[in-house]
Amino acid sequence: MRLAGAAAAGIALVLAAALVWHGAYAGFSATTGSLALPTVSTGTLALTDDDSAVRMFTATGLRPGASGTRCVAVTASGSPATVRLYGTGRSSTNGLAAQLDLAIAVGTGGSSGDCAGFTSSATAYTGTLAGFPTDRWAAGVGSWSSTGAAPTTRVYKVDWTLRAGAPASTQNGTARLSFVWEARTR
Repeated sequence: MRLAGAAAAGIALVLAAALVWHGAYAGFSATTGSLALPTVSTGTLALTDDDSAVRMFTATGLRPGASGTRCVAVTASGSPATVRLYGTGRSSTNGLAAQLDLAIAVGTGGSSGDCAGFTSSATAYTGTLAGFPTDRWAAGVGSWSSTGAAPTTRVYKVDWTLRAGAPASTQNGTARLSFVWEARTR
């Protein structure tokens, strides 16, 4: 009986130690359900103008003092963006680009067909065709921002004048520049 009592005491001691060890080892734990990955997508950006891919203007046979005006409406849609105007492909012979003055305004009203109703909100550029910024969005002019909530349109009015004092050396000269409107998201 003593042996049975000693064995029972030993078993009780082992069981008590196991319960204490298991209780101390357990601690707290919790889990959650797996989280769904968020939906990720890119924005959109579109930039259009109303000139139907026709040259903004072509002027030939100019004489000193000749001038002209042309408008174009530029529309940005999609994500919020900043729009700027710069030039590419400038070329000039006989120094004509340095004798052509440009005045470019940004506003509302008017279209590529007719500048009637144009209202200026800012001067984008005043200078010569030779000095107009080229090939860089960062140096572009006439900057404005679209909201992204709805399409935003701005009209650019371009006035050009061949200086009245243009030297005879500009005779038979040519000057070319492509206007580029570029939009970049913020």
